[in-house]
Amino acid sequence: MKNRKRFSIILVLAFITLIGVILFYTAQKPIGNAEEKAETCAIGEGHLQEISRSYPVNGSEPSITVLGKNKDGQPAAVFVPDGTEGEMRSVLMKDGIGSRQALDAVRQDMDVRKVLHVHLGNDESGPFWEVAFTGPDDKLNYVHLNFGDGKVRKKILNL
Repeated sequence: MKNRKRFSIILVLAFITLIGVILFYTAQKPIGNAEEKAETCAIGEGHLQEISRSYPVNGSEPSITVLGKNKDGQPAAVFVPDGTEGEMRSVLMKDGIGSRQALDAVRQDMDVRKVLHVHLGNDESGPFWEVAFTGPDDKLNYVHLNFGDGKVRKKILNL
């Protein structure tokens, strides 16, 4: 009797875990497809020769940022619009501050406990670094810094 109950509980927990894994995989699939499409576009349009990383950035203009090297071997970023509208834009990484410098600038100004990400994005004002972190009160914070000079463009605090 006890073995039957124990087996039933284990079976139900295994089934719930399986459903959770399937749901997570299904939810992540569109993001992966969008990133693959953006990488293909960045290479196909001749902006990049080699790709090192890509990720979505949801600013005022949602896009996929593709990082890599251009035909001259210089590190570059390409901003591919997420959807059908808009043009791809590219920037050389040497023309602005790096991710480490962006994070250091935020740390000088604010109390950063845990860094969630430092992503390069683009909007109508040009490229920016988005630093997402939690502060001492464990609330979510976003800071956007200009890519070119590292000045704070926007702060969204205590979410």
